[in-house]
Amino acid sequence: MRVSRQLAVIAVLGAAGYGGWYAYQGGHLAKAPVIGAYFAKAEEPAARSGRGGRGGPSGPPTVEVSTVKTGRIVDSRESVGTVRAYESITVTAKVAGVIGEIGFEEGQKVKAGDMLVQLDAAERKAEIEQTTAEASRAVALRNEVQIKLERAQALNRTGAGTGAQVDDLTAQVKSLEGSIASAQAQRKAAEARLEDLTIRAPFAGRVGTRSVSLGAYISPGTRITSLDDLSRVRLDFAVPENLLGRLNPGQVVNATSPAYKGRVFKGTVSTIDPRVDQTTRTVRLTAEFDNPDEALKPGMFLAVALEVTTKDDAVIVPEEAVVSEGLRQLVYPVKDNKIERRVITIGQRQGGNVEVLDGLKAGETIVVLGVQRVRPGIEVIARPLGSPPPAAAQPPAATKEQPSRSSLNLPPAITSAAAAERN
Repeated sequence: MRVSRQLAVIAVLGAAGYGGWYAYQGGHLAKAPVIGAYFAKAEEPAARSGRGGRGGPSGPPTVEVSTVKTGRIVDSRESVGTVRAYESITVTAKVAGVIGEIGFEEGQKVKAGDMLVQLDAAERKAEIEQTTAEASRAVALRNEVQIKLERAQALNRTGAGTGAQVDDLTAQVKSLEGSIASAQAQRKAAEARLEDLTIRAPFAGRVGTRSVSLGAYISPGTRITSLDDLSRVRLDFAVPENLLGRLNPGQVVNATSPAYKGRVFKGTVSTIDPRVDQTTRTVRLTAEFDNPDEALKPGMFLAVALEVTTKDDAVIVPEEAVVSEGLRQLVYPVKDNKIERRVITIGQRQGGNVEVLDGLKAGETIVVLGVQRVRPGIEVIARPLGSPPPAAAQPPAATKEQPSRSSLNLPPAITSAAAAERN
């Protein structure tokens, strides 16, 4: 009995549901008292908008379109590199000596030829004075012998002198001239040794920390400080060997550093290593960067983007307009408000745009937003990308007066007097 009752209830509910659906589809509910007014009001917006109920016809979809343009596309390759100074040396002593003067401060900028360190030069100055004195003595002897030679030559011409005396004095003059030359050479050597005691900057740059103190004895090769020319810097990095045929000096290099967020350093390739690394199969490149504010320091790590090729007239479209279908890339051109479907070949992606190598031409119109609502051949309503949508029709203002109960086919309200009579 219980099973039969349950089956009967299910059958009644099913019949009621089917009857309600049939009445709704046929519009019979709108004619029913009390609730018919609500269904009639619900159908009015659909009638005004020109759309039917469920399953009824709909208007063409609205899509946002853009015109295919040409622009600049850069084919770049990324790498990492290390900064080194344009010129860099470790300042050392050439000879041994005691530091008598330090002519720089740590971190100071110096010019070419500025004195950095002066060693004690008392001994060298004494050598110069000695060689100078020897040269002067030789010159005085030479002058004295030269006078005697001239007298001997005069006597020999008159027959009072001998030729042997003339020859002897001539030999003495030549010997003294040799002594003079030797003394002068020794003086120049002493002056050169004195110059070695003064350590100067070979080029303009910035000195580093010093490793010596005033009065310290240093031997040849002792580190004194470092000197770096930071007005320009070099950046060493490597790229795969398959780019070797596309590399040229002068190509643009963009570099960034975590130390300077948002700043891009621009340089150019100056040197391409003629050898390929057999282990990594990469080619080493050197780029040069202007560094007027010395922001780039030797040893810094930089992320590098090498501009291999540049196209100024590449066909580009927004990324949103390209639809991937397997291994194919599709776009939807619009012509006479009708949709076409076209397969394209894409290249580089850059700044939210995609380079189109084949399949599109500049000037064509394509769907950018709304591609999921279109298919080939349908008609659409196209509006420019980013333009505001058209103002929607405003519904009529609702009246403040409430509809009467009679218009809704509702029974009259029960007043207090009627309620008292019922009681």
